[in-house]
Amino acid sequence: MIDRIENNFSIFIVIAFVLGLAFPDQAKLLNPFMIYVLMGIMYFTILNMDLDNIKDILVKPLYLMALVFTILIITPALFYAISKVIYPELAAAALIIGALPAALASSSITGLLRGNVKVALITTVVTSLIAPFSIPLLIKVFIGVETAADVPDMLIMLSEVIFIPFVLAFVSKRRAPRFIERTRKYYTLVNIMLLFMTVFGPIGYNAGYIKENIDKTITISLYFMLLAVLLHLLGWYLSHGRPLDYKIASTVVVFYNNITLGIVFASNFFSPLITLAVVLYNVPWCIMMVPFQYFLKRYARVKDKGY
Repeated sequence: MIDRIENNFSIFIVIAFVLGLAFPDQAKLLNPFMIYVLMGIMYFTILNMDLDNIKDILVKPLYLMALVFTILIITPALFYAISKVIYPELAAAALIIGALPAALASSSITGLLRGNVKVALITTVVTSLIAPFSIPLLIKVFIGVETAADVPDMLIMLSEVIFIPFVLAFVSKRRAPRFIERTRKYYTLVNIMLLFMTVFGPIGYNAGYIKENIDKTITISLYFMLLAVLLHLLGWYLSHGRPLDYKIASTVVVFYNNITLGIVFASNFFSPLITLAVVLYNVPWCIMMVPFQYFLKRYARVKDKGY
């Protein structure tokens, strides 16, 4: 039962979206607690990580540096520049989405797709630790006066949701390793429940706007689908000349960002429209694995035939 839920977690994101629209008053009650929900996701994900087998990836730091620089600098700059030209109203939201670190689920997704889990894991850790500093800086450089949030406030919020769970998780691993090992199988299920809340709350908060602007909601979702395709191409060619498992890993970490962090961040510092746009990035986030997995199967068959 647990495996079935984990393998179909995207269904729960869709359900959270629908319920947020249907029960906005109840969903709004969660919003004051979103930071703590996100901290919980970070905590349980880090508990589930095995950081002992990543030393061989650190031997080649240039590749890792290229991945980190692409995720934290190139992607947000590219998203912002494209959106300024094509969809100026979403430029700030695109910048936030592009600036997010790799998703904590990246290593799991990479494993499901038979990619290099070690690459995904170390990239996730490094980008998550740098993001509290890089995101406020990018907001300041690119947006500036468009937001009332100042750098110290953003830095404090991001530090709370990233550094505190990291510290607590490492302390927990040291103090109660046997208990963690016995309960590890439930952590992903707990995170799915918490992830449900991070979509349910903001959608409820923005339910009125969504219902009154269905056309815009669809347009935003389609626009982000186009950006998602661009990210897949960028991630794939970052590992040009490397084995297939590296290509898979780099594609996953470049595309699958920590959208939950983005939702909480946007809801704290930006307008309802920008928050809604960040929430709607869940659409490509959830469904792009299907065509990518199909592509990998076709790619493997072609390689096997020697084309």
